[in-house]
Amino acid sequence: FSIGNTCGHLEKCQVSAVTFQQFPPQIVKEKTEVHIKCSHGDSSLLIMYWYQQKQDSTSLTLIGFGYEAAPNYEGDFEQQFKLTRQSITEGALTIKKADQSHSAVYFCAASTQ
Repeated sequence: FSIGNTCGHLEKCQVSAVTFQQFPPQIVKEKTEVHIKCSHGDSSLLIMYWYQQKQDSTSLTLIGFGYEAAPNYEGDFEQQFKLTRQSITEGALTIKKADQSHSAVYFCAASTQ
C-alpha cells in the first residue's frame, strides 16, 4: 500500500492509506508479450506511475506515467513497454517482447499530480 501525507502550515499532518493490487511474480517465455496489471481504490489519484527495480539494485527507474489518455515514457522505454489505463483506478504495463533484460520487480504508484 501507499501512504500519503497532507501537512498544514502548523505541522499537523493527516495520513491516509490507499490499497494497491498488483499481479504476483510471473515466469514467462522469451519473446512473449507480458501484461502486469495494477489497481487502486482512490479515484482522486489521476496519474499512474510505473517503475522497474532490477535485481541487486536498491534504486527504482521510472518507466513512465500517464493519466487516462496518452502515457509519457522516460528515455527509450516506449520501444520496450506499453502503458495503458482502463480507468482512473486501473492500469497495466505491457512488456512488448520479454527477454532476460526485463527480469525485475515492477511497481505501480499513483498520485494526484
